[in-house]
Amino acid sequence: MAIIPASQVARRRLSVAARRLGTSNPVDSIGGLLDRSFELPAGDPRYGRNALAPGSMPIEHSFSEIAAGTLRLDMEPLGPLATPGARQQEVSREMRRLVQQNYGRQALAWFDERSEPWRSGRVHGGARFGAWFGAGFDEGGLHEAKVYYELPDGGLDDLPPNLQHASRVALSCLPKLQPIFTSIAAGRAQGAQRIYFFHRGDLRLLDLEPLMNRLGIGHQLPGLLTAVGLILGGRFTLPEGSVVLALRETSRGMEMKLEILLPAIADPPREMHGLIQMHLAQRPDSQRALRNWIQAMSLDEGAETCGQISVVSVRVSPQTGSRLTLYFRPTGYERAPSRSRSVPDDPYAAAMQ
Repeated sequence: MAIIPASQVARRRLSVAARRLGTSNPVDSIGGLLDRSFELPAGDPRYGRNALAPGSMPIEHSFSEIAAGTLRLDMEPLGPLATPGARQQEVSREMRRLVQQNYGRQALAWFDERSEPWRSGRVHGGARFGAWFGAGFDEGGLHEAKVYYELPDGGLDDLPPNLQHASRVALSCLPKLQPIFTSIAAGRAQGAQRIYFFHRGDLRLLDLEPLMNRLGIGHQLPGLLTAVGLILGGRFTLPEGSVVLALRETSRGMEMKLEILLPAIADPPREMHGLIQMHLAQRPDSQRALRNWIQAMSLDEGAETCGQISVVSVRVSPQTGSRLTLYFRPTGYERAPSRSRSVPDDPYAAAMQ
């Protein structure tokens, strides 16, 4: 029986998903990265040793309300045997290549400036993963490319001034926050940088109010409470290990993302898919888009699931109320496809456990 590398399964899976969603094929842009990252056989247990999706293949898909028709993926590159430093270098090279090819020299100069502290610096001794890669594809090609750089303790000094200030505000309002990584994204129209914090200990959602007020988004707290409360079945206190908070500067003010890591919640509602659909009923376009996305990303044509939700993310900004991003730990990348199946799916998880 032939041994099939996981990269072959990933290439086929992504090609099928792109065809169903009507997007460009990611393999055309990142096929080499997939080959270098998934050289081991499909199903090799060593893939489970990763920081992105512990216990699973280190690749995930996500549905975002603000990019509903996009094929989005995040992955830990170079396989389980690579060092954090090697991943950092690999992701930086891949980002520079994609940014220059798709967005030009001006965008590359912006990325080089923002990423320089991590591209040129050494990986700190306690690093767990070094860097991750992310991308989104639509009908026009590469919609966005993104790198996630792991931060050392006290790693806020290399952030842009406004994001650094917002981070200090966050730490003063919520002292149990710990900076863990920053993402730098380049898209067709603009670039953006985000800082991610892990929250140590339980978090009452109402404790976000002082921070949100100081960031100018306090008026969005009721909508955030409604979304999280409904989706989590009336839960308004999030347990230890389940909260990642992210901040991003936009042209219209600061955006905040609350990411809820479901593996750290002991008893999430069994009917979560239904509760999410209920929440989205107030935005019918998003509700339909999610249903279409799930069908397109499912392993079998016409199936109603594309894997297990691992993260529920709610973002708010001064102008926009709660918008969802759902990260999935799908099936299929871990095994070679049978003749009776088309191909599979994937995850997101606790990089900070």
